Amino acid sequence: MWRTRIIGAALGAAIALPAAAFAPEQPPEVNKPAPEAGVEFVSKIDAYDGLASWVDMYNKGPWKYPKRTAKRMAERGTKTLFLQTSNYRKKSDIYKPRAMSKLLEASHNHGMKVIAWYLPSYANSKRDWKRTKKAVVFESTNGHHFDGFAMDIEATVERDIATHNRRMINLSDRLRNFVGDDYMLGAIIPDPVMQLFWPNFPYKKVNARYDVFLPMAYWTYRTSGPKRVYRYSRSALEIVRSKTGDPKVPVHVIGGIAGRAPVTEVRSFVRAVKNFEAVGASLYDFPITSEEQWDEMQRINR
Repeated sequence: MWRTRIIGAALGAAIALPAAAFAPEQPPEVNKPAPEAGVEFVSKIDAYDGLASWVDMYNKGPWKYPKRTAKRMAERGTKTLFLQTSNYRKKSDIYKPRAMSKLLEASHNHGMKVIAWYLPSYANSKRDWKRTKKAVVFESTNGHHFDGFAMDIEATVERDIATHNRRMINLSDRLRNFVGDDYMLGAIIPDPVMQLFWPNFPYKKVNARYDVFLPMAYWTYRTSGPKRVYRYSRSALEIVRSKTGDPKVPVHVIGGIAGRAPVTEVRSFVRAVKNFEAVGASLYDFPITSEEQWDEMQRINR
């Protein structure tokens, strides 16, 4: 497994489907990192550690005011910004490249890491690979690059589970072959507690290709009350570790939609991720996270 020599010291009754559903196709021919890309494909696992926040393409403020956004994040203890580069619906491979360049540079200037993330459809393999590669090799105006890449594995455009799994694994293999062993890849996965649309998710195969799991354990849609939120967050961590067969697998928990999360529940979420040793945690997303929520979330770094 790619993670073995990199992070050995790091923290550490689904529906049955035919075996063919999870058998990877022969991956397409891929190239190793191209010298002309001008990118050294090396990053560190600690980019996923501690308190993080998210910016997607629908957040107007961060794209309009990148320097102010980075400053506010840093003041609130944010260690990592997860920044969306595109999705399968957009016309462009990179969303607002000039604003993205400014967000990337401003975040680095405030001491934060920045991880790119992209949402593939698994219905158009050529487009998904092109946009994934563009994100990984993106270079800002002053030569800054992302500190890692996270694949948002959740789209249901392709409804056939067998086809969906094959294409997901093929894209993941192509990505890993391109960036090499020393580039830290994150897998943003569907809620492990409520697997409603992706039965028998292939945890072990994903674990063999990615370095960190980022489960969308959105208690804000599933339960309420501090005690239930604590149990829900704990369960998300336990399921990922159980299904991968790796009790030390690094997990960064995405707790839910900030605008739907009472402060008391945020406090329980933080307590769970600390008690059960997640490497990091976050709420979705930055513009709708309140000052009171930030006060609770900052305890992740302590």
